[in-house]
This record gives sequence, structure tokens and C-alpha cells, in this order.
Amino acid sequence: MHPMRTRPFAALAAAALVVAGAACHTSDLLNVQAPNAVSVSIYDNPINATLMVNSAIGDFECAFGSYVVAEGLATDELHDATLANGDWNLDRRDNGFTNGLYGTNTCTTVTGMYTPLSTARGEADAAVTRLAGWTVAQVPNLATLQAQANLYTGFSYSALGMAMCQAAFDLGPLVDQPGMFTLAEARFTAAIAAAQTAGSTNLATAAYAGRARVRLFLHNTAGAIADAQLVPPGFVFNAAMDATNARRFNHVYQGIATAGSATVEVTARALTTENGEVDPRSATTQLKTVPPDGLATIFIPTKYNAASLTAGEALPMPIVRYAEAQLILAEAQGGASAVTIINAMRAAVSLKPYTGATDAASITKLITSERQRVLFLEGTRGYDIERFNLPLVPAVGAPYLQGGVYGGTVCLPLPDIERFHNPSIDASKLITGVQGQFTPP
Repeated sequence: MHPMRTRPFAALAAAALVVAGAACHTSDLLNVQAPNAVSVSIYDNPINATLMVNSAIGDFECAFGSYVVAEGLATDELHDATLANGDWNLDRRDNGFTNGLYGTNTCTTVTGMYTPLSTARGEADAAVTRLAGWTVAQVPNLATLQAQANLYTGFSYSALGMAMCQAAFDLGPLVDQPGMFTLAEARFTAAIAAAQTAGSTNLATAAYAGRARVRLFLHNTAGAIADAQLVPPGFVFNAAMDATNARRFNHVYQGIATAGSATVEVTARALTTENGEVDPRSATTQLKTVPPDGLATIFIPTKYNAASLTAGEALPMPIVRYAEAQLILAEAQGGASAVTIINAMRAAVSLKPYTGATDAASITKLITSERQRVLFLEGTRGYDIERFNLPLVPAVGAPYLQGGVYGGTVCLPLPDIERFHNPSIDASKLITGVQGQFTPP
């Protein structure tokens, strides 16, 4: 296993989550060098406010990369191509597994999700608290930093809410998915106010897009519409990747193109519209990368592919963007409005328009299909499967290539690392995450 990078905000990370040693595993994606740790006490000084916020942003961006890949494996987007079995329970959607690497791995591995997102969340929330105690005289760019800290806390809560059935924060009690989305909404609202004070249209728009997403998930359609309408054409807010820093490689490119640890699921390699047209927005490219398992054929989403290693590792990963805001509008408005929005998006990529029925059931089917293709491997598919109660692909009980059969998990249960180290957890209230065994939010 490659050495794990020590986070500069380690003490706050520990406050966010009691973290056991990360499991060694051969599916680790990134070669990471461990720098010297930085004492958390430096963040008590307002002169280090920018460093504090940048640390939280860096940890979120690393966490976001592993989250997207892990969610891809847990859904119908990616398939594991390693020889080791540590990731198979995630890829196979095993029922009731709580000791998977999704709970313990760092953000530099294929399945690190709960711990790195919790770390980023804890850092950003701690930054929000510290910044609230300082003045503009002490921190001249205070409003900008407050906008960033709240924004990335919102993104962290939002991602945890889409992936996890439940979570816990700062050794507190269980929080369900609506609870996490509510926390995210509050942070996005604070980010908007701070961004407006700072005069940052980019940060404000990202917060509106993030809030539109969680408002939709909270069934606040009017609020979701109001926010989504404020996201202009072409807008994208990325997690920045960097080919010169192994911790900041594009996780999708590194895991698929370089390592061959994963490949696009067979059923997702040529997704089509209802007209039978292969959608260029979810197009895939076959690579010559040799898979560790000697069985898989490696396919990568074309939008995450590049002509060279350096270019691929530096590809940014979208966190929120205009296309998602438009799909939020389509879902919230429904009917003919949804068709108009979707057909405009299709026209931009030379796809035939939708001409089918506009009743509620037909529009829902159209929306879920469109979201699968437009937002392919951007971290949204898992929660869509859960909230729309979509058929699982491959089906429950179908044989898994590396052995066993597929289960029915649609949201990840609270991992053992939290359950066994957090005295506030009420085990009687834990959710398994198996489709049909609980009511989607």
C-alpha cells in the first residue's frame, strides 16, 4: 500500500470523526507522499485564515474525487477490475455490510468516502466557527473566506447525504438524509450571504446551484426552482485537479486509465435516449489499459479521458453545473416545461427531441434517464436510484463476475468506524440501506 498523506488539519479531523487506522488494500489509486504535519494551533491566529480555508477546500476536493469513484462502483456506473476482494462488497451492493473500505479508506483510494468527507466537513465547519470570531481588520478577505468555508461545508453535507443512509457529526447522534440536506441548505444560505458581501458572483452561483439540489431533495420545489433559475448557461464549479500533486490527481482518470482498477459497467457503455440514439454526454472510450484482474475490458467516460497522462490527471471534476440546474428545473416544473428544457439540452448536442407523453409517470421516467446520461459519473446516480426507487442493474441475485451475487443496497449504512467509536449512536435506529427495507426520503 502506498503511504497515506497526513492532513495539515489533523486535529480538527479527529474532532469530526474518531478514525481508526486505514485498511491496507491493493486497490489504492494514488501514489501519495506524506508531508510534515502542521499543528492545528496555527489556525487560532487570524493571519492563517486563508491557509485554514484552503486546507479544507483541498481536503474536500480530494474527498470528492474518491466519492465519485466509490459511488460509481456502488451503482450501475462502474465495475471493479482488481484482484483483491476489499472493494467487491461495495461493487456487488452486498446487503448489510458495514465494515467496507468506504468507511475507513482515505481520499487517495478508490473507495474512501465517509472518513474523507467527514474530515473535510469537520475542517470547513471549524473554519466557519473561527471566521465568525474574527473581524475584517484581522482578516481583510473575511467575507470571501466565509463564503468558501460555508460553501464547501454544504458540498460535504450534500455528498454525505446522497451516499449515506445516515451519518453522525462531531460524535453526535444519527442524522438521516433529510437532516444532512437540511444542514447543507443552511450552509449554502450562509455562503450566498457572504458571497454577496464579498461581491463574488462565482461563489454565490455555486451556492445557489448546491442549494437548488438539496432543496429538490427536500421536496421544496418552489425553492429549488428559484435557485436553479439563478444558474446561468455554461456555469460550472469544479473540484480542481493537479497533475503535479498525486493527492490531487483526477481520481476517475487515475483509477481507470492509469491503474485499470475500475471500468465502466457493461450496461452503461452505450447509454441511449428513448429514440435509440447513443448519448454523447455519457459516451465512453475503450482503453488499452491492462486490468489487474485480467478479465475486464477497460472503458472510461469520454469526458474524463485525455490524450496524455498529465492532461488526464489534471482534468477538473464538476461539483455543480448549469446542466444539473436545468435538470432540477425540469424535475421541479414537470410536464411540458420539463420537455422544453430537456429538448433544448438535447439540441445542443444534436440529439432528437423527446416527443412522448407528458403525464407525471412519463416525465419521471424521462428525467431519471436524462439525469443518468447527462450527469454520468458525477456522484448523483446513487441517490437517484434510491429516491426514484429505480430498478437495480445488474438485478438483485444476478451473478457477480468475481463471485457471489448482487445485493440490494441503495444507500450506504453507517460504517463500523463511526458506530463503534461514537457513544451517541443508537443502534436500534440504524438503517440497512437495502432497497425495499426502508422508505426513501
